[in-house]
Order: sequence, then structure tokens, then C-alpha cells
Amino acid sequence: MSKTYTGIRNIVGVVCLAVAACSRVATPTAPSVTGVNQSETLLQTHETAVHAMHSTAQPEDKGYIDGWFDGVEVQLYYTKSYFCAEPPASGASSNCEIGAPAEEAPRPGPIPTIYAIAAAGFAPDPSTVACLRGSPCLNHPAMIDLSRIGGPASAVPVSHSHVLGARHAGWFNTVNIRVFSPDAWNQIAAAKTLAKVRELQGDPNIGTPGVISADTPTNIYFFIASWR
Repeated sequence: MSKTYTGIRNIVGVVCLAVAACSRVATPTAPSVTGVNQSETLLQTHETAVHAMHSTAQPEDKGYIDGWFDGVEVQLYYTKSYFCAEPPASGASSNCEIGAPAEEAPRPGPIPTIYAIAAAGFAPDPSTVACLRGSPCLNHPAMIDLSRIGGPASAVPVSHSHVLGARHAGWFNTVNIRVFSPDAWNQIAAAKTLAKVRELQGDPNIGTPGVISADTPTNIYFFIASWR
């Protein structure tokens, strides 16, 4: 065997040992699974991580989202990700649910309300919408369980805007109100008040069929640090 061949073989052996060592450092040890079982294990691990991320530990961006208060448009300064926790049970990866009240809050004590005014069954004028359907909205869940109000168990939020009845800062619990009539939506957008919403509802516990829903509880919380 030539010295050249022996040298090459030694170099290859060193490289292989180095690669094996790197692989052991980079890849944590785990029980050996193969084929479908391995795929299922990876999927379950991913889904568990997604649930944890969406419920309490998402990256927290900072920015402004439009809102309506006392007849004027305001900018709401969001500084933390939403908070949604089970129970109530949710079919969405975010754990967020419309149709049942929250059982776990992000902090103890009374929490004020923010009203999500949602366009149901029509496309409103985009200039009157704070969060457009299909577009990422700052610190909002990407999917919500709508099964308790007749929708899918995991759905993209529809176009919606935000109405507030009083000025607060910190955590807000979301009440969902669905608007079924473009005319009613335009009236709310023009008035920019919770009073107009109440006028259209008649009774907030019942709503007006074909026009606007009753107040609908959710387990969705948003953190608004300030207004301008």
C-alpha cells in the first residue's frame, strides 16, 4: 500500500470522526423511532410547541392598531401578544375561542372590555377596518375556534374593528359582536361609538336578527399599553 493512499485514508478517517462528533453535539439523543411513528412524534411535538407559543409565550411586537372611542378614531398601542387559555376548549392552535367566557385570565382582578366589531358575511370598506381578513394583525391570533357560534373549529378571523367604552390601559378581555348588515357597519364606522352599537342591538343580550349580534363572550385578551 503506498504512502499516498495511506495518508488519504487517514485524512478521510479524521474527517469522518469529526463529522460524527459534530453530529453527536448538534443532535440531542432521543428514543429511536422510524417511518410513520417518527413523523407522528415530530408532528405531536410541533403541535404542542405551537399551542404553548400561541397561548402565553409568543414574541411580543409593538405597534399601533386603529380603534374607535367616543366618536373619534384612536390608535391603540399594543405591546404584548394576545392571551388565550383553555378551558374553555378550543379547536384552534391559538387556544382562542368565541362563544364561551374565559376561565383563566392573564392577571387577577377586574379587567376592562374591548369590543371586536366583526363584519359577518360581507366585505366592508377597508378604510373602516382595523384588521382585514387574511392579513396579519399585530399581536392577534391567526386562528380562532368559531364552533360555538356556528363556524369552523379553527378559522381565520374575519375583518373587524375595535370599539371601546372607556379609556383604560393594560389587559382587555374581548367581547365579539358580529355585524350582518353593511348599512349597520357603516353607521357604526361613522359614529365611532359604543352607543351606536347599543342602539343597533336594542338589547346587547339579544341583538337584532339580520343586523347585529348580541354581545358574545370570548377567552381572548389583548394588552394595550396606551392610546393616542
